[in-house]
Amino acid sequence: MALIRKREEELEERETRKMIFRICSKCGERKIISKFTRDRRSKNGRTKVCKVCQSRESLRRYYEDIDRVKIGGGLYRESHKEERKIYNEKYRIDHKEELKKRAKKWYEQNKKAIKKRSLLYYNEHKEECRITREIWRLVNREKIKKYNKEYKKRKREVKGEQGIFKKGGLCV
Repeated sequence: MALIRKREEELEERETRKMIFRICSKCGERKIISKFTRDRRSKNGRTKVCKVCQSRESLRRYYEDIDRVKIGGGLYRESHKEERKIYNEKYRIDHKEELKKRAKKWYEQNKKAIKKRSLLYYNEHKEECRITREIWRLVNREKIKKYNKEYKKRKREVKGEQGIFKKGGLCV
């Protein structure tokens, strides 16, 4: 997005120097030609309506037909459920690394808000959180034991590498 914005600014600056203007057929304002979308079919390569007016018209049409749009989208999703599921699974497999990077970047950008929201939820639902935690501990008792055993083993190995003394002598 930043590159696109930068490119648009460069084009605008370049075209301001040339002083190429056009009048929007919708709002009637005189604007720099870069404020108009490209269109190969027209003589000068730009549309007759400026980007702002196109955007307004698009939003107006969307909000006038919002019910129809939502119903249509819902019908499509409902009738193509299996196809969408297969497509989405394949996409997740094919773009696994990209999705990981995107998720990590999003998390880094929203870390404070996430922590704030989590803390707020925890403070409002302390009892439910405590019960959920206890249930998880009961269900995963073996997993926890295994983890603790491996953790202690790693800890002993690190101490041994550092040459820390035990009661019976040097750690090996």
